Amino acid sequence: MDHSIASVRRYPDIKLYRDDFSHSHAGMIVHPGKRILFISNPGKNGGEVTAVRIDTGRYSRTAREEYPIFSNRLPSFEYSIYECTEEYTFASGIRNPSGMALSLDGERLFVAERAGKILALEVDSGTVLQTIDVSPMGYTTIGGMAVSPTSGDLYFVDIDANEVVKVEASDGECTYNSLLNSGYKSDIEFSQKEFSANCGSSVPFSLTRDFSCSVSGIIPNGTLFEQVHTDGYASENPDVQSDAGMDASAALLTNRTDCEYDSGLNFDALLLGGYFCHVCLPQNHGSSCDDGGTCQNIQWQGFTCDNEFYVDYDDDSDSLVLSSLYYETTYSHENIIDIFRGTTYRFTVRTGDDRPVKITQNLDMTGGNSISISRLQNPSSFEDVTTGPILVSIDETSPDFIYLTSGELKPVTFVIKHREAEGLTDDNMPTTVLPSAAVYFSAQEAFMWVALLSLVGYAAFMD
Repeated sequence: MDHSIASVRRYPDIKLYRDDFSHSHAGMIVHPGKRILFISNPGKNGGEVTAVRIDTGRYSRTAREEYPIFSNRLPSFEYSIYECTEEYTFASGIRNPSGMALSLDGERLFVAERAGKILALEVDSGTVLQTIDVSPMGYTTIGGMAVSPTSGDLYFVDIDANEVVKVEASDGECTYNSLLNSGYKSDIEFSQKEFSANCGSSVPFSLTRDFSCSVSGIIPNGTLFEQVHTDGYASENPDVQSDAGMDASAALLTNRTDCEYDSGLNFDALLLGGYFCHVCLPQNHGSSCDDGGTCQNIQWQGFTCDNEFYVDYDDDSDSLVLSSLYYETTYSHENIIDIFRGTTYRFTVRTGDDRPVKITQNLDMTGGNSISISRLQNPSSFEDVTTGPILVSIDETSPDFIYLTSGELKPVTFVIKHREAEGLTDDNMPTTVLPSAAVYFSAQEAFMWVALLSLVGYAAFMD
């Protein structure tokens, strides 16, 4: 990535704290009129929303010495530390705040409590106007939120339900009595005018700024603007930080496992290196895959997951074809594919409208209905899917076989196993290849054949 004309500023005065949930979303949003950044701060004082006035803060020093991993050595790349930034607690007593969104008029800030509540707070006073409890509907892991710029409807993501949910705005104009004291508001406006008249407009009026704060400027070492660092993200090859290209040695962070808070690993390197798959990332044990998945970096491109398949229709063979970017392998109905309990699998369907796909636990070639086991994970799987994902969570209650089907096409079969019992690793996807002339049986027919063979074996044993 080229940061030669970028501006990256660090604000060490702003302290943010995680909650107890490694998968939690912590939202941020800027009020366009008031120029205030609202930040979910779930681990501070039991949960609060921190407000930062984004036009405050003063340049202190370069960040290149204290944070020595950065992406461009040219002086045009601003990498600085700002201090004396104005911040304050906007609202407290919010349990695990996560997503945030502003109403269209900017008068209300919606803040989600992760466990299933949405609070509407008045921006001027920071007080709660209304609470929406969605936990009785099963939404107990709220993540990001957004307000539609056209309808004003509120949308939120629930992580465990894997759904985007709409909260419709009420009909008519939303009215409420402001909890801000009218006398206080008029006094503030008067004080702002007096302050500007006596102190000038260059210093904005504020009740929360620490006017005694002073920055600790340090004259930087000039070599910080010349050298190419060799301690992780960067490489001794000068091409790594120029437009000429990047070499493989810039991926030295891939195998780092020293993830402790006091380790020598600089987590800025993960950010600047564009890592989405790394053992030191907090989500899903370092994986950006669905639960139970293992990711793998593809240098300069992204990552793949071992629990994700792409589903296509092949015109030449008139059959379904699965592919895995992780294993660089293509599968057909002639393969029986091993999948494992304790894992959520993502099947991204790309067959088009003429080839709807579903995953079933029963095969019935006589035209009867099959049962979709993915219904609880993906609402769209009530109907056959033609475009988009099907998510299937495999656990102890799942059957030993499931099938990917589409109309009269031959199904793709998955056998469900325990990873530990098989003693398998993620190095290779175990599959069984059926003979090309294999006969396709329905589940009922297969059961009858197994029963018949068992009886024959028993009779031979008795003889």
